[in-house]
Amino acid sequence: MVNDLFINVLLLISFTSVSGHILKEVPESLINKTYWKVLIGIGGGILGILMMVYTIQVVGTNTLLDLRALSMIMVSSMGGLISTIVTGFIIVLYRVGYFGINQSSVFAVVHICLYVVSFHIINKKFKTYEQNWFVKLAVALVILVTTFLYLLRNIEGHYLMIFKFAIVVVCAGTLEYYLLKYTQRSNALYRIYRKDSTKDFLTGLNNTRSFDNLLNISFNRVKENSEKLSCLMIDIDHFKKVNDTFGHPVGDVVLREFADILKKNCRNFDIVGRVGGEEFCVLLLDCDRTRSFEIGMRIRDAVKEHKFPIGNDNVIKISVSIGVATYPDTVGRLEEIMEKADVALYKAKQTGRDKVCENS
Repeated sequence: MVNDLFINVLLLISFTSVSGHILKEVPESLINKTYWKVLIGIGGGILGILMMVYTIQVVGTNTLLDLRALSMIMVSSMGGLISTIVTGFIIVLYRVGYFGINQSSVFAVVHICLYVVSFHIINKKFKTYEQNWFVKLAVALVILVTTFLYLLRNIEGHYLMIFKFAIVVVCAGTLEYYLLKYTQRSNALYRIYRKDSTKDFLTGLNNTRSFDNLLNISFNRVKENSEKLSCLMIDIDHFKKVNDTFGHPVGDVVLREFADILKKNCRNFDIVGRVGGEEFCVLLLDCDRTRSFEIGMRIRDAVKEHKFPIGNDNVIKISVSIGVATYPDTVGRLEEIMEKADVALYKAKQTGRDKVCENS
């Protein structure tokens, strides 16, 4: 029996590894969406079916010994109530459809209902991952052992059989706990490292590496679709004076709040990046010369009106200089758009700052 249940353990480990590899590429914000929870539930249901395929049917009964309860615990921990319901529904359909309706099938349906309800309550009551998992494991074990003591009461040696099964459940459940915990922690670190490799640590905008990559992608899109592309090069006026006068912590606050102003005044599909200490660049996709200049003026005005906190309820005001270039309106070669916007920025700074200038 132990050898047969070992196949269930291998299925559980394989599913955890594969699902972890898939989910690490999915942003956490999407994992919390309903459709992802449904997908997790479907995966758990398929795992439960495989466990029933590689199961032990006790001789002389319709009772199946397998580890599908652990698949319910796993999806409950990964996707919550929705995933648990989907997994349970799939397992019930297969159990009743393939093995028919009998006493053991009825108990299997009752098991699923008990798992769904009890695991949902446990998710509400126990917030720490370790407590949550092992309370679920204990509840599942009580349900399984109680049921099998009743169903196998007339089978010789059933106490030893149930004892061995309980040992396998506890060992497999503990192994799965550490494996799933390791997988989730690894995925969380992977997402952090991936974000840090593309985002500026202070402002949350695209860093230089990410911005250059998105710039090349934008170039390809413009060429393929014959679209316009505008570029804003932005420099915070006299930013060094802010740092020297109020200190770098205040300078960091100014940079963060300025980044927020940029994001609020650009379209959600525009590309915004920090490309230097106080230098920023915005790519305005499919945006003509007139519209790009208007956006530049809107950013300039928003910055000029904003009050930047410096502590103790004190605030300062700053200004920005902006250079604008648009392909193909004012730039002949697409690859020169940032260079031309930088020339326009230099013009804005040389002619008094706090203004928006186009390249000519």
